[in-house]
Amino acid sequence: MTQKTTAVFFDMGSTLSHQDPTREEVVAEFLTSKGHPLPLQTVRRALLDADIWWHEWATQVPYAERSDEVRVNMRLEYRRVFLDALSLNSNDGLRDALKDVFNTSIMRRHNAVYADVMPTLSSLKGRGLKLAIVSNWDLSLQSHCDDLGLTPLFDTIVGSQYVGHEKPDPVIFQIALDRLGLAGPQVVHVGDMYQSDVLGARRAGLTPVLLDRYDLQPEVDCLRVRTLDEVAGLL
Repeated sequence: MTQKTTAVFFDMGSTLSHQDPTREEVVAEFLTSKGHPLPLQTVRRALLDADIWWHEWATQVPYAERSDEVRVNMRLEYRRVFLDALSLNSNDGLRDALKDVFNTSIMRRHNAVYADVMPTLSSLKGRGLKLAIVSNWDLSLQSHCDDLGLTPLFDTIVGSQYVGHEKPDPVIFQIALDRLGLAGPQVVHVGDMYQSDVLGARRAGLTPVLLDRYDLQPEVDCLRVRTLDEVAGLL
């Protein structure tokens, strides 16, 4: 950080908000019911592998090309990647059986914030820092922030479907920078996905910080924290 940090940007899903019960809890319970009891950490790692695959897919398939058929095939492939990561057979009916579980546990609306979110945001605001959300999210992002009580704490909220660009495209970061009258080197961006948050922030000139709550990505080549409480100590 060559300049004084004057703002912190945050990803939304799995950084600030989450599903309760968590997606890994729901999926692990389903797998156990099918005779595949697995530790939560193992399921988390497999979901991360599938998320990484999805983020790479998203960089190659623009919004305009994501027809209903393309999305259906993407979700089938996502489930296959997930099952392959667990060394489970994705062609014996388990992938299809996961459809309803994934629709309810992975694609459902987040309904909680992590315990470290409000104290961290309040602390950063108290230090005079500007705050923004920069998230790959649909048009429900603003109402989502309203429902969770996050909106008053942020100076701007930038969602991909609002602006037509999604991370790791640096344009979505630049939109947030322009709204706040900032330059990239003044800003830290915190998110949980290396492919979108870290690489995207770097391309826009921001300092990336990977939030790795479950210690799944220790090999990354960037600043890494396990909780949001640690972010203030980096500034």
